[in-house]
Amino acid sequence: MGTEVLVRDDGPVRVLTLSGPLRLNSIAAATADALADEVQRAERDDRVRALVLTGDGDHFSAGGDADGVLDTAAREDDDAMIRFMRAYQRATLAVWNTSLPVVASVSGVAYGGAFNLALACDLVVCSENARFCQVFLRMGVVPDFGGAFLLPRLIGMQRAKELMLLADEIDAGTAQRLGLVNFVLGSPHETTETALSLAHRLAAQSRMAVSMTKRLMNSSTGGSFEASLELEALSQSSALGSRRAQSSFERFRST
Repeated sequence: MGTEVLVRDDGPVRVLTLSGPLRLNSIAAATADALADEVQRAERDDRVRALVLTGDGDHFSAGGDADGVLDTAAREDDDAMIRFMRAYQRATLAVWNTSLPVVASVSGVAYGGAFNLALACDLVVCSENARFCQVFLRMGVVPDFGGAFLLPRLIGMQRAKELMLLADEIDAGTAQRLGLVNFVLGSPHETTETALSLAHRLAAQSRMAVSMTKRLMNSSTGGSFEASLELEALSQSSALGSRRAQSSFERFRST
């Protein structure tokens, strides 16, 4: 069974949980579509004023689902991978574009696309055991979930290239020093509680003002996220068809 998106409400705050702990909450195309649907459903619900995005169990998410990647890459349909990428991109765009404030609560691993999905949130809270990695080049592929657009905006081009080209894992303290996370807490429980507290603070603000503030800030540095995602999809489609990428995912799946 793949990773599901669990939904619960804490007053005006809706908590969306990536739930597939036996697979480190890895994100399949169906998971991404479900997440996008739930974000959009929350936005249409006048009772919801803020979102928290988190992972079930000890981890946020290991990123894209290896089985789905390999199965899609093996198809003879040339457009299959593009459609696959569109599901991931739809999730990132839903989080980025929603008028609701989104707080990510991250513990354990936040690798690859999950790292970038957290970056699309408005605030990121993590526990001391959180580990982040732009793992893509280790697998012979390019960054997805909008990472090539989001990461340089947050930490500058050179730092972003360092994380993406070297693909080193960083800990919570380093992530905070780089400006990737807002708060580091001692335990996963404290992290979740702090994320909920921040979301409730945001929920108490004017929904219109919060929405407009997000829109102004997200569009402040120019460039088109959609254009970046288009290039990302085409690049990833090519990269995932390579023998190196498929061998890397085969090794990952067998571990």
